[in-house]
Amino acid sequence: MKQSMTYFQQRPEGYSIGLPWPSAYEIIDSLAGMAKLNWPDPSCMRTYLTFWLQSFPPIAKTLFAVYSAMSLLPRFRTLTEAPMKLFTDIVLRSLKLSAMATASISSAWASICFFQSWFPRSFMARQRFFLGGFIAGLWSFLERKNGRGAFLSTARLSIDSLWKVGVKRRWWVGMRGGDVWLFVFALMVSSVVYEKDARAVCENNWRKSISWIRGEGFKDWSYQLTEEEERKKEEEEEAKQLGFS
Repeated sequence: MKQSMTYFQQRPEGYSIGLPWPSAYEIIDSLAGMAKLNWPDPSCMRTYLTFWLQSFPPIAKTLFAVYSAMSLLPRFRTLTEAPMKLFTDIVLRSLKLSAMATASISSAWASICFFQSWFPRSFMARQRFFLGGFIAGLWSFLERKNGRGAFLSTARLSIDSLWKVGVKRRWWVGMRGGDVWLFVFALMVSSVVYEKDARAVCENNWRKSISWIRGEGFKDWSYQLTEEEERKKEEEEEAKQLGFS
């Protein structure tokens, strides 16, 4: 919602506090109602381009600052040895993720306008929003190699949205403290996976965090497991050579 200010107009400064102003969810409900009216809007492309021009720079600045902090601190030696390479990596990752985020959000909104202009009002009145979300998700192709964290965050938001829709439609009943139980269950699954195979957790920092939560110290035990496996292989090869000789 915070990155969609082109579509969600804020309350004007001189607007009276006593007068009502629609919230973000009220605007979304109004858009859903307009899908049945086939309301014409000839400025879909203009709004789409305006959204790109207004949203891409702040998103890129924010991600550049985040990636700089995450990359410079743990890779300080690389900064002194090859600063241009590190700076180029940060800029490229920031631009790719910014383009993916901006394109996904703008495509989700632009699809509503496009379907409203070209689809009959009775054709996919509800399903068009899911179709627009699917089209917006295709932009993840831009960050297919290094976007695992973004994909996990998107999956979390999707599950959270599905849960809220299910509670609203009474598919299931909301559980008190359900977010806490879900967090505990996620920790349990992560701990089981880590104990089974530490290298199944891809991120180094996550492996250290899980190890710290388990009381094993803030260490990455996967490297030590790899060294032990290599030693065992070397011992087995030496034993085979001695037995063969």
